[in-house]
Amino acid sequence: MTRKREATKPSKSRAKRRRRMPQKKGGDAGRRALSGAKKIDGMEICERLAHLLTETSVVIYAARAKGDYGATFVSDNIRRVTGYSPRSFLRESSFWFDRIHPDDRRNALKEIRHVFESGYHEYEYRFKRKDGTYIWVHDEMRLVCDKKGKPLEIVGYWKDVTKRRRMEEEVQKRTGRILEFMESATEGFVLMDSEFNILHVNKHIQDTYGWTIEAARSVNILDFSGDLWESGRYEKYLKVLETGKPQIFEDVIVPLNDDERHLTVVAFRVGRDIGMIVQDITEQKKTAKRLTESEERLRSIYESIPAGIIFHDADGVVLLANATACEILDMDEDEVLDKKISELMVEIIDEKGTVIPGEENPLFTTLSSAIPVRNIIVGIAHQDPYRKRWLLLSTQPILDSVTNKLDEVLVTFTDFTEQKQIEEALLESEERYRHLYENSPIGIGLSTLDGKVIAANRSMLDITGYDLDEFRKINIAETYVDITDRKRLLETLDRDGRVLNYPLRLRRKDGTVYEAILHISRINIGGKDCYHTICQLAS
Repeated sequence: MTRKREATKPSKSRAKRRRRMPQKKGGDAGRRALSGAKKIDGMEICERLAHLLTETSVVIYAARAKGDYGATFVSDNIRRVTGYSPRSFLRESSFWFDRIHPDDRRNALKEIRHVFESGYHEYEYRFKRKDGTYIWVHDEMRLVCDKKGKPLEIVGYWKDVTKRRRMEEEVQKRTGRILEFMESATEGFVLMDSEFNILHVNKHIQDTYGWTIEAARSVNILDFSGDLWESGRYEKYLKVLETGKPQIFEDVIVPLNDDERHLTVVAFRVGRDIGMIVQDITEQKKTAKRLTESEERLRSIYESIPAGIIFHDADGVVLLANATACEILDMDEDEVLDKKISELMVEIIDEKGTVIPGEENPLFTTLSSAIPVRNIIVGIAHQDPYRKRWLLLSTQPILDSVTNKLDEVLVTFTDFTEQKQIEEALLESEERYRHLYENSPIGIGLSTLDGKVIAANRSMLDITGYDLDEFRKINIAETYVDITDRKRLLETLDRDGRVLNYPLRLRRKDGTVYEAILHISRINIGGKDCYHTICQLAS
């Protein structure tokens, strides 16, 4: 045993030599150097990831998968988005939830629960920044589970979508203004998307053709005409969408209600969509079929459109004017086209006869600000008082779909002269009996069949709380406490021509309700039917 130990024991000289031997490359020192290089590279990778998370516009987060879903990690760029540091979110578990808009909190909790059903969910809500303002946040999340499917945490990202949400709201507002204009028109209006699917039809179309909004929205306008491509109308519709220049189609044949309808159509661009002004000329066409199919006959059909229509560009130069517009303006077509709208309607007056200054002129309002004008009554002054014209006028801006700047303006108007003459005749007749009329202890008024006030005596104004100008600007239907009472009253008037001792609950200008007894009869003044009303307070 002793010899074995001695045999295995190295000599002093061998041990010394071994200690002096140089280290080979790749030994412990090499391994230490390599290990240090990896650590340095790892730090660089971490720093790079941190830099990317800081610079991106998307905020990365992790949150608990239970309780109040408090954050466990938030990337540092949360400062730029919300003004708060990541520590604010981590220090207080309810920090995120407490700063959701009060109107969105309940829904936010409901939305989060969806991630437990599908493992993925996204939704949007308003979040209060440190400066007190709210931003819209798009929140997209995924559920992280262990091998047994038990939820561990929620990971996701935030993105500030405030600009996009504001743009969507603006689009909705513009769409609302377009629909409002369509509903106020006395002609048929149709709004379609760029593929000619109907988006909306106004009340005139619904009443004329017995359509509902739901039925209309299931229709593509291209399905109505068999000669759409042969006639070249399809290419012209596309041209309207491309250039924004309106097109007139004087005889469009469409099958409606198991019958063919002949329509005159004005097509024009509305943003990225296409709009149409529709005039049903079926009856005129049936008459024209018995006569010569001459150009003059076709023109007479077009001229039968009861509303004046003018399109002018952003400089106010008239591009298009229909025959009714020329007739109302008492001008020939060549006097209208290529002229500035300001030259056609030189002096505009209000209902009191006062000249409307340039900055308040409804024609220039739309040109300068792209704001539409709805159903206002204006007069076109003339040296010859018998040639003065009163118009019920509306304007609608047409914006370029690319630049969103004013491209053209659509002006529609009807001749309101006869109605104004009726009013003036009433005022002249009223002068003879003014003393009796004004000092009557009961309210006396005169209105059109659609509820617009023409005249009212002092007692009627005292009862309602309006002055005459205010009363003329509202519709009588607005004074009814229960609008169904108005419907029943009109049904009785249509049936009997008058009502006597009719009790109603009405509302004054200040909102107070009063009990009234009405005596209403249908009379004709100047060839126009009106309602003559006597109003007494119920005792």
